[in-house]
Amino acid sequence: MGSALKIRDDLTPLELRRWARVESYGRAAARAYGIANALEEMPRADAARLAGMDRQTLRDAVVRYNAKGLEGLHDRPKGYSPRRLTADEEAALAAVIIAGPEPERDGVCAWTRADLCRWLEERFAKTYHPSSMTRVLRRMGFSRQKARPSHPRRDAEAQERFKKGPLRDILKATAAAHPDKRLQLWFQDEARVGNKGRVCHRWWRRGERAPGTRQIGYQWAYIFSAVRPDTGDDVTLVMPSVNAKVMDLFLAHFADTLDQDAHAVMMCDGAGWHDERALTVPDNVTLALLPPYSPELNPVERVWLYLRERFLSLRVLDDTEAIIDACCQAWIDLIAEPDRMRTLCAYPWIMKVIS
Repeated sequence: MGSALKIRDDLTPLELRRWARVESYGRAAARAYGIANALEEMPRADAARLAGMDRQTLRDAVVRYNAKGLEGLHDRPKGYSPRRLTADEEAALAAVIIAGPEPERDGVCAWTRADLCRWLEERFAKTYHPSSMTRVLRRMGFSRQKARPSHPRRDAEAQERFKKGPLRDILKATAAAHPDKRLQLWFQDEARVGNKGRVCHRWWRRGERAPGTRQIGYQWAYIFSAVRPDTGDDVTLVMPSVNAKVMDLFLAHFADTLDQDAHAVMMCDGAGWHDERALTVPDNVTLALLPPYSPELNPVERVWLYLRERFLSLRVLDDTEAIIDACCQAWIDLIAEPDRMRTLCAYPWIMKVIS
């Protein structure tokens, strides 16, 4: 090969191989090995074969090595077509996506890629195919997701204030009132489970709609649960009804599980059976309320979503007893998964408050 195409000799074959051994990019390292083989006067076909390439590829590498040295052994940056949307146009598109459509004005309740293509054409006279819009949206940091339910009367500012101030104040006040106790933060909620069944996501053949058993009935049971996010500990009862008397039973059972030197702050929503005036609250428990219409602040809500998707969908449950049995078994399966409860409930803002 030396007579056919001279190779620069400022680096010896040994130095090229040393460089190749520490080079993280495999293709550049292979080219260095091939050139080292050729510098040792190995036949071009053998030099290329031992480096895992053909002769023409090795020749191209030699040309680039002669021109730029070791830097030439890396792949050239690939060219990309310039972005068709300016920064201001992308910002306008992002704002429209975040705001969402108005059904009365836009005729849809959620944007599709085709809708966004039409909006861009009408607003900026730029035409996109829906598949191209996918690339634009991903580059902008968007993905298609299932919306998380939120109450129309929720106060986002109040929720943010709660994360930063009121919860910390509640913990400080409770600690001051019980200086001889170890303070624990718990979140409590109830879930209704019945034989009005639900379906869930499942794997199925592409191009076909997956079938799913969905029972229609009107019998119910209720899972009462309190979870400690920092440890994943839980106290759970499955009850046939929900009211203040049942909540009293749950609180009494919960209080009995606490250590003698512990005092629990239990965060609840504003359900009527959480009103302290209707309850007998144990001495080692302090009830506190979350902001109104704010289920997203309660990590136990994520437990219900996981429980239903994983264990309580596609089921046929004949009566209340069967519903209770299914709930109990689902909870046993849930807590058998190592650290699952903590993974679901350890919201970063909660961990920051209690740290």
